[in-house]
Amino acid sequence: MKNEIGKYEWVLEVIKSYESEDILDDFKNEFEEGESLSWNEYCEFCMNYVDDMSEGYYIRKNWEYIVSEGDKNVFEEDNEDKWEDGEE
Repeated sequence: MKNEIGKYEWVLEVIKSYESEDILDDFKNEFEEGESLSWNEYCEFCMNYVDDMSEGYYIRKNWEYIVSEGDKNVFEEDNEDKWEDGEE
């Protein structure tokens, strides 16, 4: 999961779902339209807006949604085994 690349348009969709113009503007300023993002880039960006560590779960779930290109079933599944060692 962490080795996969997320397409810009799917990351943008998730960022828009946060309903914050500031976060959206920051995203558009940091990444060029059409640029693919790695897990590390996405996670680093999101960590700038995390209130507490419990939000890490949602960052991972949103990443699963991004790399699946919109499969909403990822929010119903517990894919913690995909995040174990070896997927760094």
